Order: sequence, then structure tokens, then C-alpha cells
Amino acid sequence: MDRRKKFIINTFYWAIVLGLVFLVTRYLLRLIWPFFLAFIFAWCLKPAVRWLTVKCHIRHGISVAICLLIFFGAVGGLLTALIFNVVSWAQALVTWLPTFYSGTIEPLLRDATEKVEELVARLDPEAVDLVTDTFSNIISSAGSAVSSFSLRAVGAVSGWVTKVPGKLFSTIICVIATVFMTADFHRITAFLLRQLNPRTRLVVVKAKETFFSVLRKYGSSYGIIMTVTFVELSVGLLILRQEKALLLALIIAVFDIMPVIGAGLFLIPWSLVSLLAGSTAKGLGLLALYIVITVIRQFLEPRVVGHQVGLHPLITLIAMVVGTKLFGGIGLLGLPIACAIMKSLDDTGVIHILRKEDDELAPTDSAPAEKN
Repeated sequence: MDRRKKFIINTFYWAIVLGLVFLVTRYLLRLIWPFFLAFIFAWCLKPAVRWLTVKCHIRHGISVAICLLIFFGAVGGLLTALIFNVVSWAQALVTWLPTFYSGTIEPLLRDATEKVEELVARLDPEAVDLVTDTFSNIISSAGSAVSSFSLRAVGAVSGWVTKVPGKLFSTIICVIATVFMTADFHRITAFLLRQLNPRTRLVVVKAKETFFSVLRKYGSSYGIIMTVTFVELSVGLLILRQEKALLLALIIAVFDIMPVIGAGLFLIPWSLVSLLAGSTAKGLGLLALYIVITVIRQFLEPRVVGHQVGLHPLITLIAMVVGTKLFGGIGLLGLPIACAIMKSLDDTGVIHILRKEDDELAPTDSAPAEKN
């Protein structure tokens, strides 16, 4: 009975902990993200500020100002260039897509309709009208889809523009918070650590060290996966005799690493356009290349990531799936990292969650001694 009570208490305890973590990750971070991001920026700038202060003998305040000016100048320039490029690309896509459809896709569909009608007329003349109506509906639906896509794209850009003032306010708050946190980073972190009891403080410090160690291992593991994907794409595109195969393979491999995007964003539309344009071999080859890349990555990713961070491939796969379902693209990386941190802390004895192979279970019943 005591063991059952202990099990129930532990179950409720960890359920509450996981529930709080879920609520904080899912909802609270949306409210405090400017300050959370400011803390990350301040932590990243800490080595540069220390180097200027210690090695170059520059006053701490001036070092902070130099690092902040360089950092926000670089980030602001990159974001400005990225926004302008995305807007121009979206504008070009919206104007190009209807022209491409009317000049390329629609004639191909009409040619296919005529060929199918000729074939059906030979087999069953009565079915020609049905085939004609069906393909007419397909062409009309495709044209409506292209127009609808253009309108949705314009609406999405307009909706994004209306959100700029709110994002700008949050960005200003983030910049100001970064200035304060960078100037007093050591005092802020020391104050926060003092509010914790010694046991919790030890867990937090070890978790921070483990987090960056796991993050480095994650980077190396996904570097291996990206290299494998690049080689697969290069070989496939060279076999298909595609121009600038290596450059295209590199671009697709980089986007394939990003959560949610994947290689299918490029290869599937490319294969469909090739099939509609009459390049059957190239279209089928691109589709086969996408299938090969997807299968190999789904098999390779849990094994490589799990080996690097010290998790079993099955646990890594479960964490990826559950993290994606709960938190989207962030959960795809975040939940396996959290599992790896917990396992590392448990292995080093900082926390005790998992039973080890050499743990001795206490006997449930004590057998009465036999009387002689």
C-alpha cells in the first residue's frame, strides 16, 4: 500500500510538472518572448563584452555599447534585406503565376484533353462528352485555384503588414531589454540564482551546461544529415542532367534541415511542373529522388541524433513526433533536447528519475524465517 501511495504521489507530481512546462512553453513564452529573446542576446554578447573589457582594457559600459551597436546593426541590416527580398519575391510570384498558368499549364492541359478524347472516341464514343466535361471542370478549377492563390498571397502580405506596428513595439521592448541585460548580465543572473535553494541551483547550473553541450551535438548531427542529403541530391540531379546541380542541391539541403519546410517544398512542385511540361523522365526522377531522401532521412535522423545526444533512436523518434504535434517546428528540436538534458542530469546523479540496471529493488515481501 505504501508503494502504491508513493507511485500515485509521484505520478501526480510529475504530471503537474509536465503540465506547467507545457503551459509555460505553449502560452507564457508568447507573452514574455521579447525578454526571453533579450536574455539570449545578452548571453551571446557576454563573451564579446568580456573580451573587450579584459583584453582591450575598454570600460565595461563602452564595451557594451560597441557590442550592441555592431550586433543590432548587423541583425537590422540582415532583416531589412530579407524583408525586401521576400516582398519582391512574393510580388514577382503573384504576377508570374497567372501568366505561367495561362501560357504553359493551360495549353498542356488542353492538349492532354484532346489526346484523351481521341483515345476515348476510339474505345467508347458515348463517353467523349463525359471526358470533355471532366477536363473542362479540371481546367476551370485549376484556373480558379491560381487566381485564389494570388488573392490569398496578397491578403497574407496585407495581413502581415498590419501586424508590423505590434511587432515593432515588441522589437523595441526587446532591444531596450537587451541593453539592460547586457549591461548587468552577471548581476541579473546572480540575483536569479540566489532566489533558488542550493539543490535547485545545482540543477539549473548543470542543466545550462548540459544544454549547450547537447546543442553542439545537435548541430553536428544535423550537419551530418545535411551532408548526406546534399550528396543524395547532387547525385540525383547530376543523373537527371540538371544545370547547376550542386548549387541547387546545396540550397535544397539547407532548407531540408529547417523544420516544416523540407525538400518536398522544392522537389514535388518541380516534378509536377516537369510532368505537365512533357518531361516525364525528369518528373518521375525528381519524385523518386524526393521519396529516397525522405525515407533515408526518416531512418537516419533518429539514429544519428540519438547517437550524438545519447538517446535511444526510438526515444528520439517519439520525442520528435510528440514535440511536433504539441509545439510545431520548435517541438521537433526542443523536446528531444529536453529529453537529452534530463537523461544527462540523471546519468550524472543531479536528478534521479530513471532506474539503472544495477539498482536493487527492495523485496516486496519478507519471507518468515523457518523454525527448526
